[in-house]
Amino acid sequence: MGKVTLSIYMEEEDKEALQQLADAEERSLSQMAVLILKRAIKQAQADGTISPPGKGK
Repeated sequence: MGKVTLSIYMEEEDKEALQQLADAEERSLSQMAVLILKRAIKQAQADGTISPPGKGK
C-alpha cells in the first residue's frame, strides 16, 4: 500500500498545538498528525466503531 497526500483545514490554534506536540516528541508536523490519526483508527477498530482492514463494513 502506497502513501497518499491528504490536505486538511483546521483552526490556527489547533495547528499551533499540534506543532507543539510534534516539537515535544521531535517529530515533524506531518509525522505527528499521522501518529494521532493512526491511534484514533486503532481505537475505533478496537471499539468496533469501524472494521479492521480486510474485514469489510
